Amino acid sequence: MRAARFALVAVALLGTFLTGSASALESSAPAAPKGLRGFELRPNELVEHTFSRTPAFAWSPVRGASCYEFELATSRTFDGSSVFWSNVSYGAASGRFCRPVSFTAPAASSKAGEEPASVRTVIAPIKIPATSVNLVLPWFTGKPYALYAHVRAITTRGATPWSKPFGFNMRWEETPVPLTAKPGLVRWGAVEGATAYDVWYPDIRKVVRTHTNVADQREFYSFHLEDSWWELVRWRVRPVRQVVGALPNGLPAVSYGPWSPTYTATNPGWSAGKLQLRAAVSDEVSTESRAAPHQLMPAFTFTGDTGSDGREYRLFRAYAFTDRDCVNVVFRGSVVGGPAFAPRISGPLKLPTNQEELDLALAGVLPSDKTENAKTFMVDGSPLTANESSSDGTSVRVDLPDVDRESTRYFWTVVPVGIYVNEGGTFEYFDVESPQDACESGRVGGFAKESRPAITTAGSPYVSGLSPKGRLLAQAGRQPVVYSTPLVAWKPVVAATAYEIQWSRTKYPWRARGSSLTYSTASVLKLGAGLWYYRVRGLNAAQVGTPAMTWSSPVAVRVVRPTFQIAGG
Repeated sequence: MRAARFALVAVALLGTFLTGSASALESSAPAAPKGLRGFELRPNELVEHTFSRTPAFAWSPVRGASCYEFELATSRTFDGSSVFWSNVSYGAASGRFCRPVSFTAPAASSKAGEEPASVRTVIAPIKIPATSVNLVLPWFTGKPYALYAHVRAITTRGATPWSKPFGFNMRWEETPVPLTAKPGLVRWGAVEGATAYDVWYPDIRKVVRTHTNVADQREFYSFHLEDSWWELVRWRVRPVRQVVGALPNGLPAVSYGPWSPTYTATNPGWSAGKLQLRAAVSDEVSTESRAAPHQLMPAFTFTGDTGSDGREYRLFRAYAFTDRDCVNVVFRGSVVGGPAFAPRISGPLKLPTNQEELDLALAGVLPSDKTENAKTFMVDGSPLTANESSSDGTSVRVDLPDVDRESTRYFWTVVPVGIYVNEGGTFEYFDVESPQDACESGRVGGFAKESRPAITTAGSPYVSGLSPKGRLLAQAGRQPVVYSTPLVAWKPVVAATAYEIQWSRTKYPWRARGSSLTYSTASVLKLGAGLWYYRVRGLNAAQVGTPAMTWSSPVAVRVVRPTFQIAGG
């Protein structure tokens, strides 16, 4: 009998190419990976070296690779002190095995003067020639580059040399551009990659920080009676990028874009008369006749100074509710002295608590603080804490979750605030009216809050994966087919600080089979063979209650495992 001859043919084995004889494979050492580059949506984009948000990375597959090791550093030498992300195994496993790696780094949010807390991240093996990095990288530029990446393959004969470093910078794409605003307010267009904004009022030497794209001018109005304080307000704005995730010491936890040119806001004289609501303003403008859906938490604008009791006031507080009767409060504004309130994350004004502090406020500008400093109460005597306050050092919640724009909305009102001097001579601040009574009298406005879903497709989904020949490609068609692990990407969502990805075997009904959290706009999905659907939504850490934003539409992707054919002769 003639001896049977068998040939094993593998179709698409994670970039492993079975070409030539076994002896040839054993004798030739694999070369370093080539073509390393960063990208935002598809690996076939034109090669760029500047990104406004954390990129994903891709490279050409290496023959015989079982997995890949990847590093990011602040130096092209990749010495130990410069590496800030790595999945390299050390010790006995170094360069030999593909296994999860624990990477520990100081937390970026560690407080000054305290021992930095450590964040431990477990990084799964990289099985395809692409990866995403679960970090918000700071804006950081160098000459020519500030950040570097390199990659090597792990094969049955050990690790290949490291690839040529890929250098890149993190940089804002644009400076904020002013938009039309209302009296007592400044407004600008959102900047991609920004997690907050600093607003600088140079004439009073003060900088405030906001999560949204509007800022009020409370410092110019509060405890001032002359129009000259607020007639002309000069201002500048810059985007802020807060690092989220674990970064070692040396990379800034906060980075900034440049200050805009100096702009000037012109305000009318003080508006006396009945207190009336005007508009809710952020990326959209909502009025009594048009409750537009806002992506960002709006500012509230109003005119007049006379309460329902017929008296004139110069301090006010805004509220937001889930019902038109203004009973269920979801947002409590801070005391302001002007015709607008916009939520801040840098804290409320530090209110005067005695006559001496009041005299200083009348002649100067109030500082900001973690709380309003003075005791504040609703009209019924209930203690009141504004959403801008953060006495325990935790993050403030100054945004609201999404609601259905067609059937649901938020309602808001403004009430006057009076000063009560107690027996000890200390100032206390009381709402003069109940928000419920203010709304019942007709002083109530509405607005919708609805984030945009993450954009996951453009003609075809932003899905990358291996082709049958082992090449990493941006997959075409409405239902991509990939061999092994897909990398999915999406465009950033306004106000999102992180993203959740879910996957399901069925489009409807949706039954989540798994989920993951990332701070970047790309993720590698660990999926088994077969048809899958995935969806993405932003997470807004500043929202009250839940950070969840709107889900994207489900995207289909089919994962095909390597197939083998036995041929005999």
